Amino acid sequence: MNAFSPRTFSTDWEIMVIDRLERCADTEKLLAFAGALRSEFDLPIQVDWNTLELALGINSQFDQFVQRVRSVTDRAAQLVRELGLELYPAGSHPVEPMYNSSHIHIGTLHDEGKGIYLESRLMRYAPVFGAIAANSPFAHGFAGQYKSYRIRDNAHGCTRPQSARDPRLSQFTWGGDASPKVYSAPTLEVRITDCASSRRLLAELVVFTAAFVHWLGENTSEYRLSETEYVDCMTNRWSAAKYGMQATFLWNGTERPVVEIIDEMLDQSAASLAALGADRKDLALLQAMIEKRRCQADLVLDLGKRYPDPYCLASVHSKLVRDWDAFDNYVVSSAPLDPAPAPDRERILNEHLSVVGEGTHFYNLRNAMYYPPTLVDELIETLAGDQLVHVENTCRGMLLSRVEKS
Repeated sequence: MNAFSPRTFSTDWEIMVIDRLERCADTEKLLAFAGALRSEFDLPIQVDWNTLELALGINSQFDQFVQRVRSVTDRAAQLVRELGLELYPAGSHPVEPMYNSSHIHIGTLHDEGKGIYLESRLMRYAPVFGAIAANSPFAHGFAGQYKSYRIRDNAHGCTRPQSARDPRLSQFTWGGDASPKVYSAPTLEVRITDCASSRRLLAELVVFTAAFVHWLGENTSEYRLSETEYVDCMTNRWSAAKYGMQATFLWNGTERPVVEIIDEMLDQSAASLAALGADRKDLALLQAMIEKRRCQADLVLDLGKRYPDPYCLASVHSKLVRDWDAFDNYVVSSAPLDPAPAPDRERILNEHLSVVGEGTHFYNLRNAMYYPPTLVDELIETLAGDQLVHVENTCRGMLLSRVEKS
């Protein structure tokens, strides 16, 4: 029996509201907008982290969801413009410390234990959804080295790599990349996804994610990740943040481009898509992204080359996405990108070495690729053995300093 019954889906879409200088509106204004939209649409729209959080209710059919996305955002844009403001749907703000998401809720899940087993099964797929949605390549002091700084920085603690859990030995946790959230709504929530700038992409990604999770829900037996599988999940999470749709993942003992994995997942979830009133031809934008290996971050990166000043970039990007289909047109007209390689041992060591300065606390290296403690300890030993870092054990803990080669 499937873990999800009835089959439903939704999103909590966090959208910034900005003034003419691209500054985020204050909470008082946002509360007024949220209240008006909540009353008009009878949806639990609220404010979260200085964004309008468009919670789009319980949906069971793709067409229903597409229409709801369109009607709510049309009205929201109209409301804020009456006060000289604009919606700015993006995964990050180039200047302000904002990370935004389109959280995806998949229902209806009544058994938290089954949800935790599904959490383990879904762990390897969470970076796939992160790669599709990557949309934060510029973020308050960071520029262009990652396609999702939101994933890279764990969204200020609001999306985090999962730990392997056993429902017989677990407590409630919040903020994981993908986990059951039955305490507030009977759903499994996928949080790794950056905020969508395209209404069409949002609709396609939400229904695809829901259909795939519903497909996974057909098997709720006990499932445990191996150590290698868990490390590969963390490596792939880093690759998704770094490369988006160009990423190459470590997958079942081999290297596979993420676009091949998405293609396979679409085939696997065909019947579940049909149950939600959709099929693969309805996901034309996602198919174009697969063919071009492009995500929303690539549009922003191209803009950043022309407008390197972050204030100018925020101005241009926010104006471009107001019509909602800028990314859709961009993908269709763009040339395909080449796949990026999966990180090898040397790249992994260099990524951890890049964190080290003078007297760097060893725990900072845990944030390089979010590997488990034993692996990070082994990498530190290798860096020290290769005389790339100097290790000092102090009462503050282990401190690392980079050894400069003469």
